[in-house]
Amino acid sequence: MPLQIRRGTEAERQLLASPPQQGELVYITDSEQLYVGDGTSLLRDITPITGYTDENALDYIGSVLDAGPHTGISFAHDDGANTISASINPTQNLTTLTVSGNTSLGTTTIDGNLAVSGKLIADFNGTISGDDSTILVDGVENKINLDGTVKGDIIPDLNEAYDIGSNSFKFRDLYLSGSSLHLGAAEVTATGTTINLPVGSTVGGVAIMGGTESVLTDIQGSVFADDSTILVDAIAGQVTGNVNNDTVNTGSLIINKDLSTGGLLLETEGDGEDDYDLFTFKAYNDGADAAAQVMVKTRGTKASPAAIQNGDGIFRHVYSAFGDTTEASLGLSVVLDATADGAIASGQIPGKYEIITANASGVLALAVAFNSKQETVFGGPAQLKSYTTAERNALTGVNGQMIYNTDTSKIEAYAGGIWVALH
Repeated sequence: MPLQIRRGTEAERQLLASPPQQGELVYITDSEQLYVGDGTSLLRDITPITGYTDENALDYIGSVLDAGPHTGISFAHDDGANTISASINPTQNLTTLTVSGNTSLGTTTIDGNLAVSGKLIADFNGTISGDDSTILVDGVENKINLDGTVKGDIIPDLNEAYDIGSNSFKFRDLYLSGSSLHLGAAEVTATGTTINLPVGSTVGGVAIMGGTESVLTDIQGSVFADDSTILVDAIAGQVTGNVNNDTVNTGSLIINKDLSTGGLLLETEGDGEDDYDLFTFKAYNDGADAAAQVMVKTRGTKASPAAIQNGDGIFRHVYSAFGDTTEASLGLSVVLDATADGAIASGQIPGKYEIITANASGVLALAVAFNSKQETVFGGPAQLKSYTTAERNALTGVNGQMIYNTDTSKIEAYAGGIWVALH
């Protein structure tokens, strides 16, 4: 009769939690391997005594090489292809490296001299120095240093294709001798922060006069500040610099001299809550008077002013905005109108102030008006401020005040020192 020993699958061998007895035989049916227990080791940690193939050996060696540790080399085990591949990264330091023939090196650090017989063909990354240790190419700063003598001419590969310097980064000085710049037979010298031009120099063909005489000539071109900011843009025909009028005693500033061509256009772009407010008026005094914005209307001209008439508009504030993405979508939102309201005489201009708003259809209509009789006219219903009885009692009442009491649903007036319901 045949002898049948303990058996199971490879998956069961890996999960067996207790070690087989010393001398106990265990047969794995799917791998056809035989194991002998030692009484202490789990079955998954025991090497089989039969059926151990080249594949098993290769898998074991591959797992050891994959696990490492290694320096400068790494392994990859492909179990399906039964291969082990290696990648070398030679980061070790070499004191002397001699190369002959065609050789390809990865990332290599060489401590010492590199002797190459033949041409060195490679991409170079680093600093290049002369025999006297002068840095010619600075690999750290990414710069080519031309400090010292440049032998030969500096010639571009295309005619008039390149500039020396740029609008952002310029060469500081151009010397031929000391602090002098020679242009042909002419010499420009520097004295402190000023330059001295040779006698007989011209600007636009007009001679520059010496002594106390002024240079009188037309200037054509752009004007720049010391920080290269454009103050006068000759190409666009615009004055673009900031105007600081603190030191100029000006009685009036006329921006549009020809009034027949229209008024003043001021534009700005940005966040009006921060640095792009279109108007900022500041007034400083030690009295109680407020700063004033004065608007003057006449029916005549500046040379021959004439009296306005009843109903004439004096000044208008117009508030409009874009309804979509085009200027054609502009719509009026609010109009503030100041007009004459009564008989006009010298020093006597009765006035009316109207607030006009656009409704949901974009049609302007009177919201409220204050006329010359000090009457208030509402274009729609007037709504009183609402208070509860407790909030009303916390007010400091003044005779003539009116509120709406939300607790009693009544309009109340303060009269004779008490609150009285009006209905």
